[in-house]
Amino acid sequence: MDREETKQKLKSFLVQYLINHKNIDCRDYFKCLNPNHQNASRSMRYNPKDNTVHCFSCGCTYDIFSLIGMDFNLPHFQDQLDKASELFLNSKNINEPKITRSEIIQVAETKTKIVDYTSFFRICAKQTANTDFFQESGISDETIIKFNLGFDPEFSIGNKQQIKAFIIPNGPYGFWAVNTETDLDDKNYIFYYGKDVLFTANYNDSTENIFITDNVIDSIYMAQMGVCSIVVSNEIHLNELVYFLSQQVNKHTYFISIKDNSRLVNYILSELKNFEQQCHLIDLAYPCTGIKDLIVSSPDKFKYRINNIKKLLTITPKKLLAKKQYDTITDENSFMEMYYAKGVFSITTDVITKRKLLSSWIIDSPEDSNFIYLTSIAEWNVISVELDTLTTDIQKSYYSLLPKIGLSENTGNAETDAANLLQIFASRKIKKQDNSVIIINLQNCTDDYIRTLSNKIMQELKNYNHNIIFFGLPNNRSLLEEYGWQVFDIKTDSQENDETYVNSYTVTTNCVSTGKLEFYITLE
Repeated sequence: MDREETKQKLKSFLVQYLINHKNIDCRDYFKCLNPNHQNASRSMRYNPKDNTVHCFSCGCTYDIFSLIGMDFNLPHFQDQLDKASELFLNSKNINEPKITRSEIIQVAETKTKIVDYTSFFRICAKQTANTDFFQESGISDETIIKFNLGFDPEFSIGNKQQIKAFIIPNGPYGFWAVNTETDLDDKNYIFYYGKDVLFTANYNDSTENIFITDNVIDSIYMAQMGVCSIVVSNEIHLNELVYFLSQQVNKHTYFISIKDNSRLVNYILSELKNFEQQCHLIDLAYPCTGIKDLIVSSPDKFKYRINNIKKLLTITPKKLLAKKQYDTITDENSFMEMYYAKGVFSITTDVITKRKLLSSWIIDSPEDSNFIYLTSIAEWNVISVELDTLTTDIQKSYYSLLPKIGLSENTGNAETDAANLLQIFASRKIKKQDNSVIIINLQNCTDDYIRTLSNKIMQELKNYNHNIIFFGLPNNRSLLEEYGWQVFDIKTDSQENDETYVNSYTVTTNCVSTGKLEFYITLE
């Protein structure tokens, strides 16, 4: 009897296994065997057509091998098969199909042959101890076992090229190979081989929120945090998604966190709406470039975001500015030339320091720079006088600065102020110009004004790649953290009461890539 015949024969022993090892009467409904389904009701039943048991409450389905895997803590299918053979066929192991490294290389080069990769996965799983990649990447031993993750130090990607690869199985007939020696920003760091099917993590039908991403790495990290996710990385997966949705018993809320692929997102939205499922677009990774990066750098922020997802939908994430690139500010020189950066930044400081910093930006910026400054008329009058004084001191014309400054007034009405600023943005025709900066003065503004104005502006400018800088007072910091990709606190180094003549300051920021850092700036 070959392997496939053995598998089919062993499946037929499910009833015997349930009776002998579970004391379950298969002629009626019984309590669900899913350990994560905390429900005392009888919602599971045996299906004789395919020799499985299915729960009509949580949606899980098990065959004899998956049950043996749970009961005997055997995560690998070959071990489950061997145990079932020992229990019912008096045979301690069944020879697994052999796939040699040469066959793997052949498959890697053609990318067409469909094979059972079970033995390859077993080899790779045993090699995880030979690399520090998983430990350094923050992937736990439990996650490695749960997803049968592996490592291949000599994985072929064709053309006689080999990489050290992190292997992510996707069922017995497909897998991802991730280059562990390449920056994850490199588009060629991940490869897929074999049958392309939908990847789900931590799903059961009682799950309320399901997250859809196009990156399997993000999904693995989300699963490690206890989050249910689905990977839809291309249009081939849409048929699988449709089938998945058709099998749902309960309604769920789906959150789509996919960047730079509007065509795929539109297809997903269309299918979710066809099945009358609630769905939302959300930038779950904000302010990082990927969900994995956010989890590694700030797991508490990710947990808070997941636990308060519906609340956050009413605040910022679905309206965030599109992040085409992220310019990190890490020292005095780059901070003093922030108008060159592309991104959304928040700065908390006192009023006098804000005026000094803004004045230096306007004076020192290139002639082709465009500033739009939203503030009160009274505050602009003070800035205007300071600019006039400073330009006189350096023998530069104050009036030469005016063409690159667009003033938008803070009237106290957030909707009106946002509309006026956006009108100036459009009329100055700076949409496609590089050196364009929008500066929003939120000092002495209410929280409601800050939220309404910021959401409106960022929603309308989400398709542009400009620099937005929010100024607030120190007590605005917690709110401004919702908007700034990088948040700065500026404090004077002097203890003197009169801050007018202070010119040395400490800047503190939490940078995504480097964590907390400090540097110093001088404002003459």
